[in-house]
Amino acid sequence: MKEKKRKLRWYQTRKARNAFKRAKKISGYFFTLLGSAILLYVIATFILSRITVKGQNNKGANIQIFLMKSGVHTDFILPVCNNIKDWRTEFPLANTGFKDSSSQLVSIGWGDQTFYMNTPTWADLTPKTALTVPFGIGPSAIHATYYQQLLDDRPTIRLHLTEKQYLKLVHYIEKTLERKGNGQTKYIKATMPGVVTGNDAYYAAKGRYSLFFTCNSWVNSGLQACQQKSCYWTAFAGGIFYQYGK
Repeated sequence: MKEKKRKLRWYQTRKARNAFKRAKKISGYFFTLLGSAILLYVIATFILSRITVKGQNNKGANIQIFLMKSGVHTDFILPVCNNIKDWRTEFPLANTGFKDSSSQLVSIGWGDQTFYMNTPTWADLTPKTALTVPFGIGPSAIHATYYQQLLDDRPTIRLHLTEKQYLKLVHYIEKTLERKGNGQTKYIKATMPGVVTGNDAYYAAKGRYSLFFTCNSWVNSGLQACQQKSCYWTAFAGGIFYQYGK
């Protein structure tokens, strides 16, 4: 009887060891594959962001816009109102805390709605958000912020567009916005403290944020839509600013 128990324990121990070795081997393959995928992604992002898509001739351009980088994120900075577009019709001042009618500029950026609504600072980033955002699972949103003047504490790029080019950019942004049956934009009320600052608001948008189409990819596609110099493709703000020597 003792001999049988000894053999059984030996067999169970050997089986457990073999299972552990198989699991270790599989996990090794997995992390090797994951590391290779990450490396390939970084290399592709770097190379493709350095390939320039040339813009069109801006002769007669009279509309000034900006690109503004905030950390890893890029926004369009546009005039609040001109003869082509009044952005207050899409992003009503009534949806902001300050309701500042003296604002001259509006920044418009696109991103993942879950990240926007739940991550006012990097300290608020949860594992769930970090794991779901890169894979295009959740809905997206437009973040619109009104300014009285251009911020001087962030990297910016100044561009001049013709009226025709600016109209193309306006249409690009308009097509990104989700709308109600009456054509109005869908305001998203922020409930977490720190998500809004008083001069901004969020609106439902089309598209899915992912590793392959980020907030910066959206801006880059907007530059292509209005015939401005851009990257072949980029996931990061650095690619866009590289194209303009910044």
